[in-house]
Amino acid sequence: MKYISSSRLSIYEHHLKVKHDEVLAAYHWNKALCGALFPVIQCLEVTLRNAIDCAIRENPPKAAKGQYSTGTDWIFSFTEYMGNRKLSNHTRYTKSARSRQPVDKQGYVLTPSKKRLIIKYLWEEKKVVDASKKLKKAGKAVTPNNVISVMDFGFWTNFLSPAYEDNSSHMLLWPNQLKTVFPNAPAGITRANIEKKFLSIRELRNRLTHHEAIWKFFYNSPVNGKPDYSKPVYGAKASCSLLLKHYEDILEAIRWMSKERLATFLEHHGDARFRVLCSLDGLHSFISPEKITCTHPINKGGWGVKKLLTKLEDGGPVRITHNGKTIYTLAQDFHRAF
Repeated sequence: MKYISSSRLSIYEHHLKVKHDEVLAAYHWNKALCGALFPVIQCLEVTLRNAIDCAIRENPPKAAKGQYSTGTDWIFSFTEYMGNRKLSNHTRYTKSARSRQPVDKQGYVLTPSKKRLIIKYLWEEKKVVDASKKLKKAGKAVTPNNVISVMDFGFWTNFLSPAYEDNSSHMLLWPNQLKTVFPNAPAGITRANIEKKFLSIRELRNRLTHHEAIWKFFYNSPVNGKPDYSKPVYGAKASCSLLLKHYEDILEAIRWMSKERLATFLEHHGDARFRVLCSLDGLHSFISPEKITCTHPINKGGWGVKKLLTKLEDGGPVRITHNGKTIYTLAQDFHRAF
């Protein structure tokens, strides 16, 4: 395959332990698995950003008043406040005035609105500034909702870092917002515990977006607890088991924020396709269907099944009814013809 590297394909044979002639089929299984993982990632990201947004507006930190806005525009005010808080004046502002540029009493250059000209932004603050520029370039309004909606998962998980914890003045997010953002988290859980879970999820999410094999895992080092890349996990069964464990962690993180959000996701079977694919039978459906545990042959009395298969092959969903009531819907998806 000219446009798929041999190193990218070799892991399916060496780590997943499929046969050489099954490698490409297994590669497409991973693609389907990635697609099935995305809905829960989307659910988590949207829930996290909205939970933080609502918490700041509806239950603002006690000492935030007079420091930054906790209204709908908090995304601009709070990030700028953190930039002022974390960066020193000589790093954040400049005294190198150009011709006719006004300066304040300390010699710092001022903007036309009489505010100090910022030349160094905090990472989170710069993300907001860049998002605002992109929205303007696209002809969209730079509103708090629009800026919040374009922020990536890394932006929101960064809010879980120690930089946003303040146990003394109650000015920042944590521990003020723990019970508001994560009302269903276990008793005694800390910001550090939550950050660790979300960073693990973010690592998996990044592997998904970078088109890596999401089933591939490594044993953790006993020294630092981080993945030891010299010790990969081998075999499809173990790989699927670990990936499913990560999936359950994502569902748990959603539940920590909102039981209703999780219930709706599961009610609409948002996890169904992933659970089917993340299994030996899911892999076998791509590489060796004869190994699938449940097999149902079509014989002379199987005209109804044959008709159903014909409808599925024509494309579009099929509704299966009993006494006029819908009992199941099927559609052409990851199944393959052999």
